Amino acid sequence: MDEPEKVRGREDAASGREAGGAEEAGDGFQLVIHGKKKKRAASGQDCGTAGSSAGPVRALTREKGDAPAPGAMAKVPFHDPSIPRPQDVYKIRVDNYKPFQHVWLERSEDGTRHVHPLFVDRNVPDREPVKPADLEDTPFTLVQDHKGLTELAKKLKSVTEFAVDLEHNQYRSFQGLICLMQISTRTEDFIVDTLKLSIYIGLYLQEPFKDPTKRKVMHGADRDIMWLQRDFHIYVCNLFDTGQMERNSLEHLLLHFCGVTAKKEYQNADWRSRPLPDEMIKYAREDTHYLLYIYDLMRQALF
Repeated sequence: MDEPEKVRGREDAASGREAGGAEEAGDGFQLVIHGKKKKRAASGQDCGTAGSSAGPVRALTREKGDAPAPGAMAKVPFHDPSIPRPQDVYKIRVDNYKPFQHVWLERSEDGTRHVHPLFVDRNVPDREPVKPADLEDTPFTLVQDHKGLTELAKKLKSVTEFAVDLEHNQYRSFQGLICLMQISTRTEDFIVDTLKLSIYIGLYLQEPFKDPTKRKVMHGADRDIMWLQRDFHIYVCNLFDTGQMERNSLEHLLLHFCGVTAKKEYQNADWRSRPLPDEMIKYAREDTHYLLYIYDLMRQALF
């Protein structure tokens, strides 16, 4: 998911400044006020206290582990300075100079340019939209090793469509990194730890992503496409972007089509955090779990 521009450059916000649903607290957290506007205390202290010391990152940080009082503000970490650079931990090589090459595109007869393929579904059989099972009733796999990545590649080879989303981090970073990849089929959800498996993602997943017979469904994929090419040399072919047909947020589509209220405060969370808290995993799964159903409804309206 993209990080809105408003997240950047807000460390020097003066105390007492009004905030909306989420506000940077100045200590690497954003304030989550459940949709209500609050003013910060004149002293600059937050209404809902949370520790900012180094240590394991939690999705919701509370003082001394106590349950928050009704209406209290929770804090979601969007940047934790105690997290080491993923490039160092996972030996990720960042190349800012080599442009991406579309190695799978055919060249023109004179060899001077690439011929971009165009795929249009003209003979797709009609079918009723298939609503997914509840999140709790859907098999879920957190892919963190070669075996899991191999199994995922096999499963994607056997399906004709799958939904995709990315969690990206570029706060205080020139280029940024993909931290997670979420994939959902009609029956299963997957979250791929793209930091731990960075050098292997392209080798295992290039084929299903470039396969023109497999429909990829994403929401607002403009930057996701560039990030996939930049980090993993993955080229996406046969894409349906739900964000292009409905110029609304995924939060709106989830509520409108599926009756699901997403906790969008996690959109700006620090996705470098490991291990991932349950709430962040749930949020990440929701980004793709319902996308194929939304695609069904949109496609029905189109055709």
